[in-house]
Amino acid sequence: MTRPQVWCGVCLLMLAAAALAIRLPRLDQRPLHGDEANQAVKAGILLETGEYRYDPQEHHGPSLYWLTLPLLWLQGRADFAETTETDYRLVPVVFGVGLVLLLWLVADGLGRGPAVLAGLFTAISPAFVFYSRYYIQETLLVFFALAAMAAGWRYVCSKKTVWAILCGGAVGLMHATKETWVISAAAAGAGLVLTWAWTRWREGPTPVVRDLLTARAGFGFLAAAGLAAVVLYSSFGRHPRGPLDSILAYATYWRRGSDAGIHSNPWYFYLELLLAFRPAKGFLWTEGLIVALAAIGGLASLSRRALPVPARGFCRFLTFYTATLTALYAAISYKTPWCLLNFFHGMILLAGVGGWFLLRLVWSPRHSFDRGRVPACGCGSESAGAQHSAPSPSAFCLRLAVAVLVTALLLAGGWHLARQCYWLNFRLAADRRNPYVYAHTSTDIKNLAGAFERLAEASPAGRDLVIHVVTPDNYWPLPWYLRQFRPEHIGYWDDAAAWARDAAKTPAPDAIVFTADIQPQVDPVLPAAYNRQMMFGLRPEVLVHVYVREDLWPAFVATRAKR
Repeated sequence: MTRPQVWCGVCLLMLAAAALAIRLPRLDQRPLHGDEANQAVKAGILLETGEYRYDPQEHHGPSLYWLTLPLLWLQGRADFAETTETDYRLVPVVFGVGLVLLLWLVADGLGRGPAVLAGLFTAISPAFVFYSRYYIQETLLVFFALAAMAAGWRYVCSKKTVWAILCGGAVGLMHATKETWVISAAAAGAGLVLTWAWTRWREGPTPVVRDLLTARAGFGFLAAAGLAAVVLYSSFGRHPRGPLDSILAYATYWRRGSDAGIHSNPWYFYLELLLAFRPAKGFLWTEGLIVALAAIGGLASLSRRALPVPARGFCRFLTFYTATLTALYAAISYKTPWCLLNFFHGMILLAGVGGWFLLRLVWSPRHSFDRGRVPACGCGSESAGAQHSAPSPSAFCLRLAVAVLVTALLLAGGWHLARQCYWLNFRLAADRRNPYVYAHTSTDIKNLAGAFERLAEASPAGRDLVIHVVTPDNYWPLPWYLRQFRPEHIGYWDDAAAWARDAAKTPAPDAIVFTADIQPQVDPVLPAAYNRQMMFGLRPEVLVHVYVREDLWPAFVATRAKR
C-alpha cells in the first residue's frame, strides 16, 4: 500500500469518526415522524414475533426491519414497548457513516483527494445528517447504491468475479429496501450507456460490455442479486409469496407516482430545498456549495484533459448517472424531501471532484491543460511537465491571491454547511422552517404521551387502559407513543359514525382521542361523561382532543399536581 493510499484511508477513518460524532447526539430529541413510527411498529412486530410479511401497498421493503434486529438484540431489547427512538435511529446512523467508509473502494476512481473531500461533504451535509438520523429506508437505499457502484468499479479494475457477486448482492439489497430502487437502476444503466457513447465520441473506441463482463461474473451478479432479494422478501422462506408481491407492487407505486395527491410538487421542488429555501424572514438555507462544485466536477469529467485517465471514466459515469437521476426525480410528481438523497449523493461525490479540481488548479498553475498534462486527482502520477519560465512577481502575486481567495471561499462554504448542519439537526429539528421537515409530528406529542402515562398511574387499570382513537386522517405516530399500553385495548377508527356504533356495544373507554375537525360528530354520541379539557398538537395544523372519563379525571389531576 502506497503512502497516498494510507493517508487517504486515515483521512476517511477520521471523517467517519466525525460523521458518527455528529449523528449520534440527542437522537431522541426530535419526535418520531409518522413514517418513522410506522416503520418502528413493523420492526417491533418482527422483534416480538419473528414474523414479517411484505405489504405491496405500503411500508416499502424489508431490509430496514431485518437490519434493525441485530442492533435491538445488542441492546438487550426483547419487547417492543421497551424500545426507544434512539434504538431505531441508530440504524440509519450506521449506514450514514458507512457512506464515508465506502469511499475507500472508489478512491482510485474519484481520486484520493476528491474522495476525502466527498467524505467531508457527506459528514457535514445538513440533508445527509438529518436523514441519517431518520428511521426510514432512504439512507439505506443510498448506501446500497454506492456499494453497488463501488463493487462494480472494483470489478472493472480487477476483473475478479467476487466483486461482481458483491455488486449483485448490493443491487438485491437495493431491491429489498425500497421500490424506487428501479429509478436508480435506470439512471445507472443510462449512465453506463452515455459514458460509453461520450468516451467513444471524444476519445475513440472503448471497451464494450462483452469485453468487461464474463459469463461467470454475470451469473454471479444475477444469482447474488436474486438471492438477497428473495431471502428478505420471503422472510427466509417463511413467506414464499413475498418476492412475487415485490414485483406486483410496482403497479401500485406507478399509480402513486403519477397521481401524487397531497404529495404533488413542482419539478424544481428538490432544487429549491437544496439551493435556496427561505421559509421566513432572516432564514435562508442552502447547500448550493455542493451543487456548484458538483457542476464543476461534472464538467471536468467530460473534458479530455481536466482529469487524469484513471478518474475520467468513473467520474463521467457519476456525471451522467447523477444528471439522469436528478431529471427522473424532477419529472415524478410525487415528491417527499428525503427522496433527494438519491441524486444528491451523486452530487456530493462530484463535489469532491470539483473542489479538488479547483484547489489543484489554483495552487498548481505549473500544470497546464494542453498536451494532456493535467493536475493529478490523487489517483495517478502526474506527467512530467515541460520547462516553464519563472513567472513575474506581479503574476505570482496575482496567482497567489486567487489561490488564497478560492481556498478561503471553499473553507467559508464548508463552515457554512457545518453551521447549517448544527441548526437544522439540533436547533430546528422539528421546526417547519427546516427544509427537511415534512408534515412532521409536533413536539407537543410528548406532552400527550406524558398525559397518558399519568392517566395510567391514576387509573386502577394501569396500562390496561381502554383507548379509542378516532380520526379520518393519518393517526400516526400515535401507535408508537401508545406502545406501552396493551394493543388489544386500543382501537382505531377512521369514521366517527362507525366508532359510535362500535362504542355503543362495549363499555365506555377510559379515554378518547380524536382530531378537532370531527368534534361535532363525536360529542353527541359519547358513551359516558368525559372531561374535555385536553388538546394537543399532532402535526402542523392538526390538533387532537383527548377526552378522559369523568370518574378518572380527579385522580388524573392529582397525579399532575404531584409533578
